[in-house]
Amino acid sequence: MKNPILELKNIDLCVSNFTINQINLTLYPGEVHMIMGENGSGKSLLMELISGLVQPDSGEIWYDGKLMTQGFQTPASNEQLIFIQQYSILLENISVAENLYFHNLPYKNKFLKIIDYPKLNAQFRDLIKELDLPIKDTDKVEHLGLAQRQMIEFLKAYVSNSKVVILDEPSASLTSSERDLLYRIVNQIKKRGAGIFYITHRIDDAIQIGDRITLLNNGSLIGTKVIAETTEDEIINLLVGTHLKERYPKLNCKKGKELFSVSNLSYEDKLLDINFRLQEGEVFGITGLAGSGRSLLAKCLFGALNYQGQISIQGKPVRLKSPKDAIAHQIALLPEDRYEDSIFKYLNTMENVALPSLHRFSQNSIINSHFMNQSVLDYINKLNLPKGNRKNINSFSEGSLQKAIFAKWLMSLARIFILDEPTRGIDLASKIDIYNFINDLTKKKAAVIYISSDVEEIMGICDRVAILTDKSILCILKTSETSVQEITELQIRGNKENHTKE
Repeated sequence: MKNPILELKNIDLCVSNFTINQINLTLYPGEVHMIMGENGSGKSLLMELISGLVQPDSGEIWYDGKLMTQGFQTPASNEQLIFIQQYSILLENISVAENLYFHNLPYKNKFLKIIDYPKLNAQFRDLIKELDLPIKDTDKVEHLGLAQRQMIEFLKAYVSNSKVVILDEPSASLTSSERDLLYRIVNQIKKRGAGIFYITHRIDDAIQIGDRITLLNNGSLIGTKVIAETTEDEIINLLVGTHLKERYPKLNCKKGKELFSVSNLSYEDKLLDINFRLQEGEVFGITGLAGSGRSLLAKCLFGALNYQGQISIQGKPVRLKSPKDAIAHQIALLPEDRYEDSIFKYLNTMENVALPSLHRFSQNSIINSHFMNQSVLDYINKLNLPKGNRKNINSFSEGSLQKAIFAKWLMSLARIFILDEPTRGIDLASKIDIYNFINDLTKKKAAVIYISSDVEEIMGICDRVAILTDKSILCILKTSETSVQEITELQIRGNKENHTKE
């Protein structure tokens, strides 16, 4: 058997009252080692420790048979380890190619650091052609969607020579075809002999490309298993502690009157002629490949972008010039990038939850703080958020943060919910909570627009699905009359025939 390229022995670490206890972990050359566990279990912190961003309180880290004394934060560390974190850290003021090859730029003059741009751009074009990437060499970083940015991030691992690769939730915002591309890249990295730690909440990631899986819970290692010798049900059982036969607990509620409609909506040259209608109690899915305009559409529907066309609520045309207008019309948005676009990072939980509803608790510009605080506390308790309503929301795990954002909009008494990748990066138990929140909304005759790159999830919780491709809606299908395979094929082909099944 091969010797491990990386080995952790009896690792202990305490950060902000969170403790990692007695972790023993190995990574072998040419292995994809999946790391799974609920949000807050310590997965990302453990990877930060391995990468040298934080130092252990005790224990040893061995790399290539040698005890590490300074960690990986050394001048040679780029050849040893690359850590691709969950959130994109691309530099906006340089090109996509420069971001990708940042640590290995070709120079005309190395001493003067003069970049050989023709060679750099040729390298990038060759890579696009080799992998059939949904990106152009002329694309600007500022115009890339979250999925495209994430794709560039994990391509950094592909073009590096690192022997240890850490990927933190690389597939979280990708469609099924984009995940296939990710899997091909991971397998190529594996073939060159690198060891890969792959953090994920997606069990299909583990089944498709994983060799071993390690499960964490509250800073402790539950166990490590060989994936070929483990069933999907066993993995789920270990993750959430109970056997979940139904991963998508959907209620089939009776649909009411038309609540929301969009007619001939366009935005610049990026969205064209968008049309759909939404009934009370309906969950309407929208899916599409990276760059199809999913998040742009969400922002238009929330008044954050200056769209053309007509939006109607209960049959009456409205003009949404700003998010303030949308909120006044009982529209809520849970955006794709929840950290940047949905919270005030340095306010506490209570303040964040209360903000859209201040008008409910004020009279003559005076806020009834006692009534407001009690109402917020009721929602915090109802959604089972972490104890301490004065806690800084920026310290929440992904699952708790998304539930806090839900609490904010539930308290605002919204009736139309636009959810953009609401379960991205969230553990399985928190996903089930989100699905149940949606069930409660539909029972109360609210309507939900559910935007997701996960076609299986769309099929599991939506009544209908619109496929967004080539800047417009290709077709609208009833989920009961289609399949994951058909939707995926339509996304890829972008066929302009009329496939509407209603």
